[in-house]
This record gives sequence, C-alpha cells and structure tokens, in this order.
Amino acid sequence: MDWKDENTFRYEFILRLLFIASVFIIVNLNWLGVYIGDEINYPLVYGLTSGYLLLNLLWILGREKFSYQGDYWYIVVAIDFTITFAYIFATGGAESNLFLMLGIVPMIAGVYFGLKGAVVAGVAEIAAFTFVVLLDKVLIKQVEATNYSHLVIRYVYIAGSALFDAVITGLMAKDRDRLEVLYKISQSNSSIPILSRLVESILGLLSDHLRASKVLLILYEEQSDDLRIQEPAIGLSAVEIATINDQLNSEEAYEKLLSVDKSMRTNANFLPGLAGEQASSKKSRLDVMITSLRARERKIGYIVLWRREDQKEFTRRDERFMNLVSDHIAVYIENTLLYKKSEENVAQLSSLIRVVDAIGSLSKLDDIYTLALDVVRGLFAPDMALINVVNRKTGLLEPVKSFGFSEYYQLHNLGRPFERILDCFVLTHDRGFLSPDIDKDKRCPNLRVEEGVKSVLCTAIKSGKEVYGILHLASRYPGAFNEQDLTLANAIGEQLGIALERAELFNEINRLAITDSLTGLYNRRYLNNILEDEIKRSSRYNHPLSFVMIDIDHFKFYNDRNGHPMGDQVLRDLAKILKENTREVDVLFRYGGEEFLILVPEANKDEAVVMAERIRSMVKEFRFPMEEDQPEGDLTISIGVASYPEDGASGELLIEMADRALYQAKRMGRDSVIPYSVRYPDEHNIRGSAKWGSDGKHGQYS
Repeated sequence: MDWKDENTFRYEFILRLLFIASVFIIVNLNWLGVYIGDEINYPLVYGLTSGYLLLNLLWILGREKFSYQGDYWYIVVAIDFTITFAYIFATGGAESNLFLMLGIVPMIAGVYFGLKGAVVAGVAEIAAFTFVVLLDKVLIKQVEATNYSHLVIRYVYIAGSALFDAVITGLMAKDRDRLEVLYKISQSNSSIPILSRLVESILGLLSDHLRASKVLLILYEEQSDDLRIQEPAIGLSAVEIATINDQLNSEEAYEKLLSVDKSMRTNANFLPGLAGEQASSKKSRLDVMITSLRARERKIGYIVLWRREDQKEFTRRDERFMNLVSDHIAVYIENTLLYKKSEENVAQLSSLIRVVDAIGSLSKLDDIYTLALDVVRGLFAPDMALINVVNRKTGLLEPVKSFGFSEYYQLHNLGRPFERILDCFVLTHDRGFLSPDIDKDKRCPNLRVEEGVKSVLCTAIKSGKEVYGILHLASRYPGAFNEQDLTLANAIGEQLGIALERAELFNEINRLAITDSLTGLYNRRYLNNILEDEIKRSSRYNHPLSFVMIDIDHFKFYNDRNGHPMGDQVLRDLAKILKENTREVDVLFRYGGEEFLILVPEANKDEAVVMAERIRSMVKEFRFPMEEDQPEGDLTISIGVASYPEDGASGELLIEMADRALYQAKRMGRDSVIPYSVRYPDEHNIRGSAKWGSDGKHGQYS
C-alpha cells in the first residue's frame, strides 16, 4: 500500500473513528447497568477521546508524513498504542473489559507490516498490558484472592489472539508476496525487451522469493532444438555453466528434462548435468526444483532452482507457485525472443519498411501487385517473377501480374489458370520454398516455369492463416537466392497478404455501404452518387434513360398479417425476380421499405414499359407464401415509369415523375404499369399528406 493512495489513508482514518466510537459507546454502557469495569474515569475518557479525535483531524492535513505508510509511521503507531492502553487504564485498569479490543491490534499491524508487524504488535501489547497491571492496585488484590486465574485468563486471551493474528497475517503476507512477484515479473516483460536483462530480472525475483541459492534458465535453440543455458545465471560460475551445458544434450539428460511437466521437486542427482557441487549423499532432499516453460502450446525451456543443504527443502507451496508463474514467464520469454529475432533483421528489412508503407497506402489490387513486383525486382534481381492468387471457387492459382516471361509463356500459360492449389508445394506445406538448383530438386513439379531457369524461390502470400496466393521468383543462375532472401520474401509475402486483406476489406466495406443488406440490391445512397452522372452521360451521347418505380401492393396488410420475417422473404423474392428479368446494364435499387427502383439506360419510355409489364406479370405469376390472404387474393406490384429527357431534365425530377406515375397506378386499382403523364396532378405526390404516410411510405394506397 502507498500513502499516495487516498483510499489507504481513508480506511485508516475510518478505522480510528470506529475505535473512538466503540470506546465511547462501551464506556457509557455503565449508565444502562452493563458492567464493563470499576472506577471509570469519565473526565479522562472524554479528554482522551477529544484529543485523539482532534489529532486524527490534524493528521488529515499531514497524511503524507503521519500515517501507517508515511515518513513518521512509528510515531503514529506509538500514539495509537498509548491511547489504547490509556483508555484501558481510565476504564478500570487491567480489570476493564476493554482489553478485549486488544485482539485486533496484531491483525492491523499484520495487514500493514506483515508477519513481523503482527509479532511485534503482540509482544508490545503484552508488555503494555503488563505495565497497566503493575499500576492497577485493585487488580493485584483480586488476583491474590482468585489465585491469579483472573489475570491468567486475560494474558491467555491477549497472547492467543496475537498468535492467531500472526498466523493469519503471515499467510496473507505470503500470498501478497507471491502476487507481488508475479506483478514484478509482468513489469519486467513490459520494460525489458532485451533477453539477458529479462532473464536477470526474472531469475533474481525467483531467487529472492524462493530463497534459492542458484537459478538458471535453459532454452531450446530454434534451429537445432539443442538445450542451452541462458546467461546470466544466478549463483553459478562460468565453469559450472559450461559443465552443465556440455552434459545437457546427452541422451539421458535430454530425455529426463523432456519428461518434466510443469514443476517438479527433486534432488541434485536427478540429472548428471545439473548435479555440480550439489551432489550429495542426501539423495532424498528436495533441494532442486525444475519447472518446464510452455508458450503457444510448445515447450520452450526450463527453470532450475537450487537450495543450499543448510536451508529447508522446497515445499509443495513453492511448487504450486512456480506452476502459477511458469506460463507467464514462458510467454514473456517467447515474446522477448521474437523481439530479439526481429531486431536482428531490422537492418536487413529497413528498406522493406518503406515499401510496406507504400503497399499499405494502396487500395486497388492491380496497384498492389505492380508495386510488389517492383519491390522484388529491386531486392532480389530475379529474371522473372509471378504473382498467383487463389480462386476460391475453382481451387486454382490464377496469374494476376508478372514480368520477365517470354511471349510464348504468357500466351500459353499466363492466360489461363496456372496450377491447382493441391499441386503447389508452398501452399500444401505452408512454408516458403527455396531451390538453388532445380535440376537436382524434385520436390515441386512446377519449378521450371520456362527453359533456362536454374533457381527458384516461392513464398505464400497470406495474412495470419488466410492464404491469398504465392509469390514466385525465378533466375537463370544457380544459387541466385539464399535463406536470407527467403526470409525477406516471406516478409514481403506477409505484408502483401495484409495489403490484399485490407484491399478486400476496403472493397467489401464500400460494397456494404452502397448495398441493401436484405436484398443485395444497391441502396438509395448509391443512387444519389450515380444519378447525375447517368443523366450527364445520357445527355452527352443523346441516349434515352428511363426510371421504373415499383411498390408492393398492400404490403403493410401482408406484414401485419404474416409478420415481418415473412415480409422480408417477399422482399428478397421480389429482388430475385427483378434481377432475373432485367439486363446486365440495368441498375437495381431498393429505394426504401417496399419500394424498388430500376435505372434503365438506353431505353425510352415504351421500352421501359414493356420491361416493367414483364416484371409485373412475373410477380403476379410467382407464388408467394400466404398471398391468398391478400385483399385481391394475390401479392401484386404497381409500377410507374418516367424517362429522360421528355419527363424531366434532372435525376431527382425523373424519380419524382416515376413516383407520381406509381401513385396513379395505385389509384387505378394497383397491379398495373403506368407511364408518367402531365395530366397527373402534383398534389397527389406530396409526402406527408393524407394520402401518404408521414414516414414517406404509401399510406392508405399501399
């Protein structure tokens, strides 16, 4: 706890107020006939209460110095003890029953100062109580009369409560210490990305907490899986470390360590390589503890701790503690190893970082492919390069961008799917592929993309576990690529995969922003985006342009009778009918609610009416669920048609005219197609009027 934490001092202040209130109430119980002790000195009690209360109020101003966590904590403790025993003396001396309140003193001291605080408080209260006893002449006479049993009971209570509090606070302190060690270990991870400093910090904390004389960390090496001690090690000399390292990878030692799961207490002779100076005739002593470290479901190493023979052996509690922290330590070490690995490649990848930034700023797929090939041309100088992407529908890798290939190869190979995903070594084995001489390499049947190719490098284009394709590099020289190039190519493949994922997400977001989620048609926002452009295009090329406005008849009746899920299905079915009965150049919109709009380029009003009539007929013939309950026995649509330029010179005006024609179709009995005519009055198209719902939907004419 920290005095800077206002809650800490607040609890301390409240505890004193409760103590003062308790004493004041207990003392005044005498007025109610409740016996608490003889010869209560009320003026002294009231004076102590007033003074102690005033002192606590003054401590609020100086809580930085005068609190249990302040600079002068010992003065605060002394005053609290003095006031407590002054109360006891003023309420009848040792005869007072206020001595029962002494039972909580070691507990409070233990909370703040741990086991030692509880023990010291217990000894201090016994000494102070003894001082009160010596001053209490009345009690001495009673003690002599009762053969000291009166006094013994009080001492037994005080000593017993102090012992109980010490045990409880001792256990609390141990758990608090363990949590503190875990917290410090986590802080080491966040502030020490260098492996040697992290190892030193973690091993030092474990050594202090578990009283281990020697601590070392053993890790598996990434390339060879050999075991190697990480320096620094606590309490071991360079000679001891070298000796243990020499024996760690023996078959016996390796197999024994491999069998360790979580933490295990053992003796110094468990492993020949770990015995060292600890070899002892006392083979049964559990003075060595070995803890396996696992990160991301794989074993990465071990922590080994020794205790000297003059110390107690490790306990189950120590074993449980190591089990608790081992997973955290393993993750911190694994993260630091990854950081170290990335640091080693910083210089090599510095030029790549600029490229990654450039790739990340692009959203068009073709631009991303072009930049990626420019990058590999500069970094690896291949004679040819190719990007193949996965077609998830066909299961084939399809070329999207390349350079360096002959016209014959481009014509006969790059113009069609290149290979099956199952035939690709990189995608099948989920790792990069390097072949310094393809004449001697039979692993992949697709290495020789052209005659004269001698060496090949391939890497997956992926983001996380999502694979988007492969990057294929080829050279006419044997040994043109090495492991370092493969590392760089893998990094480019990952960044390229992230860029493709981002581009796909960007395109998907744009698509969702302009499409209706229920029907899959374009929404009103997209109509607003393209409306004037379509008008300008028609005007420029002197082509007609028509708008077809569609509304479902009695749709509110259908929804109210059958429920919104059924209504949603009708909207989806209608959208499907519209798609099946329009041209590819026509653009379909869900205009709002049950209204749909079709933008029909290069079609005059008569042609648009023919298309609309076909759609109306198809809808009438379609069997919608529960349509027999509709007012006319069928679920039908009404359609209005308007065309550019005769019905309006702007997109908004044309939509208004189509809407007006739709309204006329509603008035004339529904289930009909009406082209716009100037004889339709304007007042019938005013939204929010009696004939139109205030929300823009057709009201009584729906």
